[in-house]
Amino acid sequence: MGILLGGLLIAYAGPLQTLAHRWANEADYSHGFLVPLFSVYLLWQRRDMARVRSADGWWLGGGLVVLGAIARLAAAYLSYPLAEPVSFILCVAGIPILIGGSAWLKWAWPSVLFLFFMVPLPGFLAGQISGPLQRIATDCSTWVLQTIGVPATSQGNIIWLTNGKIGVVEACSGLRMLVAFGAITFAAACLIRGALWERIVILVSAVPIAIAANVIRIAATGLAHETLGAEVADWIFHDLAGWLMMPLAVLLLAGLMYLFSILFPTLPEGPQIARGSSRTGTVPGASS
Repeated sequence: MGILLGGLLIAYAGPLQTLAHRWANEADYSHGFLVPLFSVYLLWQRRDMARVRSADGWWLGGGLVVLGAIARLAAAYLSYPLAEPVSFILCVAGIPILIGGSAWLKWAWPSVLFLFFMVPLPGFLAGQISGPLQRIATDCSTWVLQTIGVPATSQGNIIWLTNGKIGVVEACSGLRMLVAFGAITFAAACLIRGALWERIVILVSAVPIAIAANVIRIAATGLAHETLGAEVADWIFHDLAGWLMMPLAVLLLAGLMYLFSILFPTLPEGPQIARGSSRTGTVPGASS
């Protein structure tokens, strides 16, 4: 598998270099450098599952490799380079299944899915998402400001205040936060030991938590406009709040997981009762 993956990295050296360039120059996808590292860590955490191999399912692995090759040819023919990382992930998914069968599919699938977080969103999709996010952020931030007593009204994606205005532009829609925090929640869902529905709730919580963190950022900026002045508010909006959004979102996620641990505690494993023991309290195997 190491030889095949090494050959695959050589074959995709160009697309991967282009991908790394985007990670380094686009703040929305700077988390991409960490995605492959966590995928490898997740494989290592589940390494016990790799000890079992099966002969069934190899055809699925071969099919994924072929599909990845076709996707790369289509990307080159259509001049759509963003499809090349997707074809790379398809090939990465196919190699362990081709070698270890369905048993290795169970081992590797979380790591393979996590790799999709390193691929930037297509421009048309990012535009479709950022627009509604801007509107939600504007309306919710205005409501929060009004609730705490700050005179604020919204018009389009602009929040009007007594001493100025805040423009919720596309860069402040929270899309960057949503993409990066989506990767964090997926990682948390893979690592925690809980019921399936708990993992699903954690995954779904990425959207409201990311929106809440962005709303808190904008509302804090509006409050600073009214109390501390425009210069301090701009510093909070563009510098301080940008650094604090992710820790705040992680804190909210940790609070959600802590709430789960209280409401649905995992019962500790008690002593195992030997089969055939008496119901009258006698110790199995004791002589009379």
